[in-house]
Amino acid sequence: MIEKRTYINALKDGLSEVVKDDATAEKIVDAIFSVPAKTLKDGNAVDLPQLGSLSIDKGQGDDFLTYHPENALVKCVLKQ
Repeated sequence: MIEKRTYINALKDGLSEVVKDDATAEKIVDAIFSVPAKTLKDGNAVDLPQLGSLSIDKGQGDDFLTYHPENALVKCVLKQ
């Protein structure tokens, strides 16, 4: 599992001229990760580049989160 701290450090390292402290980096991380949740809540699918897509399937009467991985990710995980 990737902890939130990993993203904070990556922002500070990769954008050190802009992101100078943990508080700013954490606000950016929170903003970025709030978008997929809101998008799903609004009934739309989420495309995660290089990972796949998420959507809510309402076909069975209940809401189910569905995940469709990118082919490249499947090959990587299966070591093909």
